[in-house]
Amino acid sequence: MHRYLTRAALVALGGAIAVAATGCVTIETGGSAPASSAPATGDAGLGGAPPDGTAAAPAPTGSPAGHGGQPGGGNTGGGGNTGSGGNNNGTAGKKPSGPTIVYYRIKQKPQCDQGTNVNRIPGVPVILEWKVTGTDKVTLSVDGPGIYDTYPAVGTATIDFPCAGVPGEHVKHTYQLRTVGGGEVRSKTLTASALVHEIPMV
Repeated sequence: MHRYLTRAALVALGGAIAVAATGCVTIETGGSAPASSAPATGDAGLGGAPPDGTAAAPAPTGSPAGHGGQPGGGNTGGGGNTGSGGNNNGTAGKKPSGPTIVYYRIKQKPQCDQGTNVNRIPGVPVILEWKVTGTDKVTLSVDGPGIYDTYPAVGTATIDFPCAGVPGEHVKHTYQLRTVGGGEVRSKTLTASALVHEIPMV
């Protein structure tokens, strides 16, 4: 009788274990899967490895690849030879040294005497004007070498115009301006002319 009781107890214990096991399986398959403490992978996890197990490529830095033909923005600070074209050492536009004749011209054209011996109309003298820099004096020569007079670097000169000649022809006179001091001598010559009029006797 003791043997039968022991067998019955074992059968009952096995059934309880089976029931307990069946109930555990029902709970696992009937509800949602329990949360896992393992970190999520792929896009769901921060810093997780890709599903295929390869290491994630580091994010590129700088400008996108292909901009300028090189990743990261290409050759930083491009633009080539900065300041090129300035190798004139400051010589461009440099003014020549010494005196300079800015202008020298005839301000008033001369005229010879006209009219009659009774009503004679005097002639008009020639007036010259000039401007010179780099010195403070100039000289004028009339009809060849020799100094007619000395003048300041900026000024005018009124000079009588002799009209000895054949009526109907033009008489000419030359006037040379020359710089004095300040470096190399600069000079310029002008020629003025006027018609010789006949002065009839009345």
